[in-house]
Amino acid sequence: MNLNDIIQAAQGGQGVNNLASQFGLTPEQAQAAIQAMIPAFSAGLQGAAQNPASLGGILSQLASGAHQGSFADPSQASAASALGGGVLAQIFGSPEITAQISQHAAQMSGVSAQTIAQMMPVVASMLMGGLAHSMTSQGLGGLLGELASAAAPAAGGGLFGGLVSSVLGGFLGGAQQPGSPQSTALQAGLNTLNSMFQAGVQVSQAHQQGLNDILQSLTNANRS
Repeated sequence: MNLNDIIQAAQGGQGVNNLASQFGLTPEQAQAAIQAMIPAFSAGLQGAAQNPASLGGILSQLASGAHQGSFADPSQASAASALGGGVLAQIFGSPEITAQISQHAAQMSGVSAQTIAQMMPVVASMLMGGLAHSMTSQGLGGLLGELASAAAPAAGGGLFGGLVSSVLGGFLGGAQQPGSPQSTALQAGLNTLNSMFQAGVQVSQAHQQGLNDILQSLTNANRS
């Protein structure tokens, strides 16, 4: 399961068509817009995973259950738009970066930047609901709250990719010994979540370079 899989499965498989209806697009236009913005969500989530404060905020969003309706119920579109604004702030950090992503996705998809900007909070909330749903369906839903609590006091260090027992032990503030059943379970949960942060769509070289340029400022901000 990746981000594209989540959107395609949302709302009983009708999420893309429902977004098209909501924003006055054809299904093809909605699909193009989603395919253009998902790589940005993927890059933003993977970048946020390297910053404990950002990761803690995302884990809190997942653990809250607030986004489940956005993923499952098309009647929750208005709520999704409101909820998704907070998600965008957690992933991208500033309205300026979100606006740049909207402009870039518009160039890639042919859908107006204004429409992309209106869609992004809804898609963000749908993704959060889908990630939480997928974790729960894999029997890992209970770990989300533990991970969110553990992330809150974390002071630094990348948590994904190069995650090893010693890093996880530090992440937990020494509360669990590396290799203990709980730390092993938390590591499994983090790895599963990280795998779902992948975009799952083909990205052209031009699209990727544009995203890299936009997100570099976000990376610099997270490191400061």
